[in-house]
Amino acid sequence: MSFSLVAEEDSEDLRKEEAQGMLKRITELVNETLASDGMADMMPLSEEDVLVAIDSGKSEGGPHGQHWVLDPIDGTKGFLRGDQYAIALALLDEGKVVLGVLACPNLPLAAVASHNQLISKDDVGCLFYAHVGTGTYMQSLDGSKSTKVHVSATENPEEASFFESFEAAHSMHDLSGLIAKKLGVKAPPVRIDSQAKYGALSRGDGAIYLRFPHKGYREKIWDHAAGYIVVAEAGGVATDAAGNPLDFSRGRYLDMDTGIIVTNQKLMPALLKAVQESLKEKASSL
Repeated sequence: MSFSLVAEEDSEDLRKEEAQGMLKRITELVNETLASDGMADMMPLSEEDVLVAIDSGKSEGGPHGQHWVLDPIDGTKGFLRGDQYAIALALLDEGKVVLGVLACPNLPLAAVASHNQLISKDDVGCLFYAHVGTGTYMQSLDGSKSTKVHVSATENPEEASFFESFEAAHSMHDLSGLIAKKLGVKAPPVRIDSQAKYGALSRGDGAIYLRFPHKGYREKIWDHAAGYIVVAEAGGVATDAAGNPLDFSRGRYLDMDTGIIVTNQKLMPALLKAVQESLKEKASSL
């Protein structure tokens, strides 16, 4: 059976002359990791082997067959700041996400209700995993016993807190603010890089995730596939701004209406109404 991987990275930059030192160091780290993981008997990988492995992520995905979807460092700016990032892996089967794993090395094990709680380096490191029809589970990265998690059961929008992207360049914070105001949300937004937001939402840290990229941006499936099933199997709902389900069968991109909204079943009707009213207001003011 052929192996299909849809991923963000390729080897183009590592093949440049000025990157040879970095390529050598990466190859050394790969071989050290393989050796420490019980694969000491296998032949060491060459630099070309590593480049070919990186380029194996060029699959286009699509509605047929199985495709792994990988983002090895989701939330690059968060990673560089020493803040939130995720390693995200999902499996598509006939265009549907059926499996997802999110490793969030800097996400606190305790619930997050404000950005200040994300700064602590104590008791951090979460692993979320979900398989269609079986629910979502969380455990610490040190291998502790896993526990089943569920999205917030909040029905009152005034009691709901919401997540959005840390970087204003990734999502329109003014639009999210308008939506929150229409809903009557009182808590300030919790801004987190990466799909760690999906993980936090799946265990009920907040009740809503809003993402509204600037015009012209196309969402990539590796930025959402793993997080999507982690939330969905925890009882959540993820749609575009028109209420359409997210469609991962169209290739490397999510072609959809305006943005992504995620919440629980009971809050979704009111959230959708607030989103659509806010989008109309914003359009009429331009």
